[in-house]
Amino acid sequence: METITSRRSWPTFSLLFFANAPAEAEIGKFDLFRASSKFADEHDFEAVWIPERHFHAFGGIFPNPALMAVVLAESTQRIRLRAGSVVMPLHHPIRVAEEWAVVDNLSNGRVDMAFARGWNPNDFVIAPANWSDRMRITLDGIESVRRLWRGDRYEGANGNGEKASLRVHPLPLQKELNVWFTCSGGPERFQEAGGAGFNIITALLFQKVEELAEKVASYRTARREAGHEGPGRVTLMLHSYVGADEAAAKETVREPFKRYLESSADLWQVGDARLKDLPARKKADMLEFAFERYYQQTALMGSVESCAKMVKTVHDAGADEIACLIDFGLPFQTIMEGMQHLDELRRHGLSA
Repeated sequence: METITSRRSWPTFSLLFFANAPAEAEIGKFDLFRASSKFADEHDFEAVWIPERHFHAFGGIFPNPALMAVVLAESTQRIRLRAGSVVMPLHHPIRVAEEWAVVDNLSNGRVDMAFARGWNPNDFVIAPANWSDRMRITLDGIESVRRLWRGDRYEGANGNGEKASLRVHPLPLQKELNVWFTCSGGPERFQEAGGAGFNIITALLFQKVEELAEKVASYRTARREAGHEGPGRVTLMLHSYVGADEAAAKETVREPFKRYLESSADLWQVGDARLKDLPARKKADMLEFAFERYYQQTALMGSVESCAKMVKTVHDAGADEIACLIDFGLPFQTIMEGMQHLDELRRHGLSA
C-alpha cells in the first residue's frame, strides 16, 4: 500500500461522478464522463472516482464502477482509476478482486479502491441478509479482497460441498491495493478507518468543516495509536464548478443545483425528504435556502479566487485531496469550460 509520510502544502484534485440522470436510454449519456476524464488525465489531476449506485436516478447510471473504469483504462494514460465506492456487502470478495484485477491489468496498474458498508436499504434487495451486519461484512470483505489481490488463496466450499482452495485470475499488476474507506457518519467511523490503516473519503453533506477537522484529527490519532505509518490520505468530495467570475458562476449553478438537491431528497430521506409534500412556494424557499447554504459552506463553486479560500479551509481541516463532483446538472459545454478554471484552481496553490 502507498505510504503517505507527510502532507502537501496544497491538496491534489480529482474528479468524482454522481449524476442525476433518468433510467431511459439516451445517446451520449456518458459523453461527459469520457470527455472530462480525458481532460483530467491530460492536465495532471490525480484520479477519477466512480461510484456504485442502484435503482435511483441519483447516481444510478453507475451500477458497477469497474465497468466504467474499463472505459478509462483504455482511453487514459496516467490518471488513477478509483472505485468510489464499492458497496462491499452487496458483493462476494472474489468478484470484486477479479473485476478490479482486470482493470489493473488494462490500466497498467492504476487502480485504487474505496469501500462502503452501504446506507440505503433498497440497495440490499441484492443481498438482503447482509443489511443488519453490513459493517462486519464490509471489514471482512475488504480484508479478503486485499488477500486475494496479493495472490493468496480463497478457501471455501465448491458446488459439491467439497473444500476448494483457489486464486483469482488474472492477478493484478500492483502487489498491494491502496484502500479508502467511506466515512460519512460519526467520529467512530473515522476512528475505525484509522485503526485499520485505511485512507478515507468523505464529504460535507452532513457535517461542517469544523466537525470534519475534529473527525480527521481522531482518524489520524487512531492511525498513529494502531502503529500505522504516516498520517493517511483524506479525500474530500465537493460539488464543484469554477467560473471566470464569481457572480456569473453563482447564477450558472443556482437552478441546476437546486434541481439536483430536489432530485436527491427522497433518496437521503433526511430533512429535505419532506420537499415532495410541501406547497410550491414553500418548496422553492427551502431549496433556495439549501442552495445558499451549500454554496457558501459545503461546495467548491465560484471564481478561482473565492474557491481558493475554500480549498485552503478544507486543507487546513485535514483534506489532502479534493474529489470534484462536476456532474450535478450543468450543460456539457458549461462543465467543460469550467474545467479550464478548475485546472487553474488546481495549479493556484502549486505556484504560490
